[in-house]
Amino acid sequence: MYKSQINEINLSLKHTKKAIITIGCSFAQGQGAVNQELYDNYTWEYIEGTPLSIQTTTKQRKKILKAYDSVFEKGGLLDFSLMEYDNSYVSVLCNKFFEKEYTPINLGLRGCGNRGSIKELYMYPEIDWHLMEEIIVIYLPSGLERFDFINDEATDHFNWKCMWPNSNPSNELPVSSLWKGYGDTVYSDKFSVLEQIAHVQELETWCKYKNAKLIVTTGFDRRYDKDFFYNSLTTHIDRDHNQVIQTEKTPLLRGLGSKHPSDKSHLIDLFPWDKMFKPNGYETFADLAISMEDTLEDTTDHYFQFLGKGSPEGWITSCSHPSQKSHDLFANHLYKHIVENKIDG
Repeated sequence: MYKSQINEINLSLKHTKKAIITIGCSFAQGQGAVNQELYDNYTWEYIEGTPLSIQTTTKQRKKILKAYDSVFEKGGLLDFSLMEYDNSYVSVLCNKFFEKEYTPINLGLRGCGNRGSIKELYMYPEIDWHLMEEIIVIYLPSGLERFDFINDEATDHFNWKCMWPNSNPSNELPVSSLWKGYGDTVYSDKFSVLEQIAHVQELETWCKYKNAKLIVTTGFDRRYDKDFFYNSLTTHIDRDHNQVIQTEKTPLLRGLGSKHPSDKSHLIDLFPWDKMFKPNGYETFADLAISMEDTLEDTTDHYFQFLGKGSPEGWITSCSHPSQKSHDLFANHLYKHIVENKIDG
């Protein structure tokens, strides 16, 4: 979220006294969710590490700037960030389906992991939190493998730096060494699951303190599953003196054999499985969007297959994110879930 959005949030809270907050990565922020007519009628280019960029003539660019108040020019390029916020599922949920009964607060952050996304709840003391008499938090966990550090360069919005357990071997920059060290000496499936269990305790504590209701739906990672968590927690790992994994002993089936002292399966129910919501029965937000692709022979394939080209019917953009109509669809399912289960009120 940008600081420029805080004033509008506070003005809204004075009226609604209620908020729906979403936290997560780019899937929560709304990356790629430009107005569907723009996505369908223009050519879009995706370059790794950057948002979608629209290919236009000078005349077309001026036409878009005149037609859409949420689009502005930045460094000679059109910036659609505010439009993406407007089209994100939390904004659609509050403004369209709840008819502005709730104030949307979008703390999603592109490229962020779960450690950082949860801590975003602390980064905006300027928000009038005291006005909120009712809060619903929608947590959209990102990839299990991501790990966040605070960003000491941040002036606005990008409060975190994320790393992954891999690196480019031809890249000798210090950040590549950091990623490689993370992958070689820290990361394992067991590590990532333990991290998620620890992170979500912080979120649940915040929700209890604020008397907030919690909904959890995975953005795209299908590993938020009890079997995967159990298998990871019961795996025994041996590392050498350099912390490099030497052996990983996979667990026996549940109930068979004795437990190893490193077994952490007793922690499995610390994850809020009872708060998990699977929209229309699908494991993730991405899977819900892909399910709408009638021309695909296999809608169970991973969303990342559409990188650089987008899905045939536009439910996934060419930057491999849910499109505007996907966010609208997800918001609709969230609305029904909230109302039918009396999560509101």
